[in-house]
Amino acid sequence: MIHPKNLASWVFSFLVCLLIVLPSHVSWGMTTEDERKLGRQILLEMEKQVDWVKDLILQTTINKMGHSLASHAGPTPFELKFYIIKGTDPNAYAVPGGHIFLTTGLLVTVENEHELAGVISHEIAHVMGRHVVQLIERSKRLSIASMAAVIAGALLGGGGKTSEAVAATAMATAEALALKYTREMEIEADQNALNYLIRSGYDPRGLVTFMGKIQKVRLTSGPGVPTYLSTHPAVENRISLMENLIQTVPKISGPFKSLGSFRKIQARAFVEEREPHVAVNHFQSMVNADPQNSHHYYGLGLGYRKMGRLDKSIEAFQQGHLLASNDHDLLRELGIASFLLGRLEQAIHHLQSAQSLSQDILGGEEDLLTLYYLGRCYQEKGNVSEALPLFLKIQKAHPEWMEIHHSLGSAYGRIGQKGLSHFYFGKYFKLRGESRSALLHFRTSLDWLEKGSQEREEAQREVRELSGTK
Repeated sequence: MIHPKNLASWVFSFLVCLLIVLPSHVSWGMTTEDERKLGRQILLEMEKQVDWVKDLILQTTINKMGHSLASHAGPTPFELKFYIIKGTDPNAYAVPGGHIFLTTGLLVTVENEHELAGVISHEIAHVMGRHVVQLIERSKRLSIASMAAVIAGALLGGGGKTSEAVAATAMATAEALALKYTREMEIEADQNALNYLIRSGYDPRGLVTFMGKIQKVRLTSGPGVPTYLSTHPAVENRISLMENLIQTVPKISGPFKSLGSFRKIQARAFVEEREPHVAVNHFQSMVNADPQNSHHYYGLGLGYRKMGRLDKSIEAFQQGHLLASNDHDLLRELGIASFLLGRLEQAIHHLQSAQSLSQDILGGEEDLLTLYYLGRCYQEKGNVSEALPLFLKIQKAHPEWMEIHHSLGSAYGRIGQKGLSHFYFGKYFKLRGESRSALLHFRTSLDWLEKGSQEREEAQREVRELSGTK
């Protein structure tokens, strides 16, 4: 597994390798379709190498923020997609095709949602400027020997002194190009990011304050500075420029967009990236220091749940609920822990209360995780007809969430709809990266799905794609 600290260099090395193995007659003028295909190739490789975060709350939060910012960035030929990777370093990357990656460490490190929005808008600006593609096209200046070094480094990086030397040469080449990229393009990304933030209703000063954090880390961390920081040089100059740009726009006073529960988002990210005992100790110390803060109990409950101590998890969520009885997040987590412990009636009670509160707090929006576990409760009680509409609503809102397809496959199987059951299990295994199992389920679904149905047509496309046939 690649450590997030080395991810940027690895991504760039992989980009160069892809270029080298392309046929010699390929034009260097990369089209948007070329970029889209390249982005898919990178994504497939990264799925083998990094540890993705599948938390639905974190993913929906990032999607909502990212798409809000992107909607003010102008038309793009790509559907922007956002991914979260486990890693303690505060990193973010954009690669061809509109794929943007963030680490849990970034979510934990930023002070507020405006700093996070600043980083995301900066990466969106790189996508909109097609900066990575420009960098790839410039890489044709590499000598054949340098290109060969990159390939050897990628293929032989783990075997002996010779391969280590080759890998070091390749990585040095990639990092030199990455620094060239940042010096030429970061200011443009900063300028455009400020515009996206202002138009989207976020405080543009969030990007400036985050850059201030970068500057402090650079001054204190020395050679061990995280990749995201080391690949963004001349921070002090960029801060000055952004401050001057902000002065040129009408006075910024808000009100600004707010998630309303950003500390809980950070708690979830912290629990995702750390070992359970580390998370429990961290939040227990926070509880000890401030026992009247319900957010600390929220994090403590998540830590205990990850540890498998459902009894202690429920205890923490209950204590938090006593301090904040209208907190739908605490009620949802209390319901989930109760479900996992097999207390279905208690779980349904807490989840239904959370659902009612969330609709008021979120302005009519549904809390998808609450709906999911409410559906799981109904399914466990044998009420599949109540569970299915909830599962389908979640699948429509977040079709890339893997677990919902498994639940749909199971639910349709219970009511004897074999075609839809195999269809959704196929989607589940495809998202898991298990192509052979996905192909088997999609093929089986064709024996049962109704001719002319949307699901049958999609299953046929999936069979063709997974089997490599036209």
